[in-house]
Amino acid sequence: MTSNVQVARNLGATFASDLVKQAKFNTLRSVIRDYIDSAEIMYPIGFESCAIGIQEFYNFIAEQKARKATYVVRVPVSLIRYLLGQIRNVRPEFCLQNFKTFNHCVDFTESEIGVAFFNPSEKCFDIVKKQHTIAQIAAIAEERGDDAEVILRVVNFRDDVSQEEVVQEASKLFYREVKGINDTKEWEKLYHQVQCGEEEAITVMDFYKSIPGLTWQPVDFPFPLVPQAQFCCTKVSQFSKLIKYAINDGSLEELRQMIITLCQTVTWDREKPNKEVSVYLLRALYNFEKRLHPLLDDAMGGLGYHFNINEHIESFFDKKPIKMYLGSTSTDKKPWQHLVKVSDRVNEALIESGQIDTPFFCLQRSKFVDAVYALANPTMGKTKSESVDRETIEKYIRQHVRNFN
Repeated sequence: MTSNVQVARNLGATFASDLVKQAKFNTLRSVIRDYIDSAEIMYPIGFESCAIGIQEFYNFIAEQKARKATYVVRVPVSLIRYLLGQIRNVRPEFCLQNFKTFNHCVDFTESEIGVAFFNPSEKCFDIVKKQHTIAQIAAIAEERGDDAEVILRVVNFRDDVSQEEVVQEASKLFYREVKGINDTKEWEKLYHQVQCGEEEAITVMDFYKSIPGLTWQPVDFPFPLVPQAQFCCTKVSQFSKLIKYAINDGSLEELRQMIITLCQTVTWDREKPNKEVSVYLLRALYNFEKRLHPLLDDAMGGLGYHFNINEHIESFFDKKPIKMYLGSTSTDKKPWQHLVKVSDRVNEALIESGQIDTPFFCLQRSKFVDAVYALANPTMGKTKSESVDRETIEKYIRQHVRNFN
């Protein structure tokens, strides 16, 4: 799977002992310092005697015949590493909450122990499960100035298994655990969904990667999976729906060109530092092309008006920032509301071009109102019940479509 291999090679890494030295862990370490005398790492009685030491582990894997084997090992915390592009971003507030919840201890007596994948080339252990718990142990060890041992289930692969395969299996294991119990951000999920072979996720990631400079992660994320990303669209769920619509319409290339045009036209230095491509804007432009552009083509007895969506994007965003096109999307979030706002911008463009003197999209044009109504009530054909009544739509059009007189 090409996408898997490419992103696997971009993973950043840091050791647990270095991770907890970062400033964002200062509060956690301060609390641990207050309880350092009583802070314990607790295991079930008899469990510790079952674990093997590091040297014994090395002896076992030297004779390993199976492609993949799991060992219970006492691992020095200094040898535990985080692949931060692969796992969730470790959050200090989660570590602190857990430490307080379990009476200022790390308690494995009634929960499973962590899982790490052994990296033979660097003689380290890449943690996959219990990442926040391991960070707590690393912080305790840092405050005590020792190299605490952690009992882990360690997965080792035979020498002929590629590192790309190892990374993929680690991601699958991690994602299977968190997707059922933790709320993972949309942009964090995508990589793991691809590793698990989810076809829709693979399609979405491939589409992202087909647009130069675009990433699904925050553009300033310190462990990027897309090298040299210049802008981002982190609302992966909404973006995925848009891609699905375009595939169903047979218009995926049309959507791609709209996004490329927008990304290459916007002056990113005048945008917000997060350089987020608005998925609401992309959806609005796409809906216009599918639902309202045909009305322009059929105008004047079929002669139509000249309007090209990519030329429109270039003309507007060459001079103005993204937020000016739709205005606020914090209150007006519905696709039909955004479609109305695009129609107003297109009216403006057509008037400026000299093709019309008065707005083309207006209340007097029933097919326009019908198209907005249909988008606002997508289930009308099934349930026969309105989500938004026509009076509400007409009122919104009066408010947001200018008459330019």
